[in-house]
Amino acid sequence: MEITIIGLGYVGLVNAVYLASLGHEIFGYDIDKNKISLLRQGVATLEEPNLQSLLTESLPNLRFSTNHKDAIRHASHIFICVDTPQDKDGSVDMKNFYAVLDNIIEDSISDQCIVIRSTVPVGTNKIVKQYLESKSSNHFDVISFPEFLSQGKAISNMIQPDRLILGVNDQKGVALAKEIAQLYLIKKAPVMITSSENAEMIKYASNCFLAMKISYINNIAQLCEKVGADVDKVAKGMSYDPRIGESFLKAGIGYGGSCFPKDTNGLYWIANDNSVSMEIVKSTIDINKSQVEFFLNKIYRRFKSLAGLNVAVLGVAFKGGTEDVRNSQAIPIVKAILEKNANITIYDPLAMDNFQKLFTRHTRIKYVDYPYDALKNADVVLILNDSEEFVNLKPLDFITYMRKPVIFDGRNLYKVESMEGTEYHSIGRPSRVDKVKTRKSL
Repeated sequence: MEITIIGLGYVGLVNAVYLASLGHEIFGYDIDKNKISLLRQGVATLEEPNLQSLLTESLPNLRFSTNHKDAIRHASHIFICVDTPQDKDGSVDMKNFYAVLDNIIEDSISDQCIVIRSTVPVGTNKIVKQYLESKSSNHFDVISFPEFLSQGKAISNMIQPDRLILGVNDQKGVALAKEIAQLYLIKKAPVMITSSENAEMIKYASNCFLAMKISYINNIAQLCEKVGADVDKVAKGMSYDPRIGESFLKAGIGYGGSCFPKDTNGLYWIANDNSVSMEIVKSTIDINKSQVEFFLNKIYRRFKSLAGLNVAVLGVAFKGGTEDVRNSQAIPIVKAILEKNANITIYDPLAMDNFQKLFTRHTRIKYVDYPYDALKNADVVLILNDSEEFVNLKPLDFITYMRKPVIFDGRNLYKVESMEGTEYHSIGRPSRVDKVKTRKSL
């Protein structure tokens, strides 16, 4: 099948490369000239496991352009994958999305099938059809096809999806939805074809439920510290109940990234716009914000002053295995530590370049190429994501390189009992404060 994919960010590029690897002819369009130049050279513009190798293998089936007329004019199927960020009031900013619709109106010369993979407010599918057909003489079939990709696992999610949800509004749409589903089904997976409103709501409801689980366990973690319980043990005991399970019950400094913050705020805005109270979603958002303050207060209680202290920060992406710093909890934490006049040394295996763009001209921030360089002569280390490199660090690494091994683990990467010889603080668990010697500078 010949498919045009508009928007080559995270969702668009992964879809383009995956479908091309299955033998489909893919035309990828994006307004970013530098991105298109790199993709034409076969260079993946995202850090995602197996994406580069799949792109290299699939290049014969891929074309890339910044010319929307070339991308749209002869396309029978157009997948819209542009970003729909959060606006200042919490609503969904649809400027990029409507710019695509206007390009389709301008360039389309025949009937087309429009597949919406962007996350959009409930009711968008029907609005899109009305908008396009009111301004064009062509007929448009519109399919809602929300994505459920997890960064760091996107290719495997494509190969073995948990489910495919497609939203349509008439019988012809059902046939088209089945055709689209077959593009992705190289392994068996549940397929649900439903109304467009249901499909759009499923996306929001799913992401908000997962975010709610994270905020719930973080709220429990705060209580655990007050009553002397261990949140890891509590979460494990909960997980044995098959109705609860173990996923998204890991306490930490909260969720970030491009989806959960945007989608929780988006659903809350949609609910308010429809006069429906959604206090559980508001609480999810509020608890997530409070978790940063909860973590910072641990540090402030330990140190009377951070002025002049050397603070190592391990991990600035919103989670390990990605370069994405959007809504990373590291951002407010680093800002707060800077305001306390600390000196910060940052290491992240993938995200430092993106993070550095947010903190230009800060003379008290240094970026290094190895985790041990960040730890060297540090007075305290903050672990802010779950990169595999950090998981593999041993207590001796902190003891050897730091002036004094004072650790604030915002992701509960280590067992408290394993951190012998360190001063170890985590989330929702007892601290460990062993007798440790202050080191002289290396």
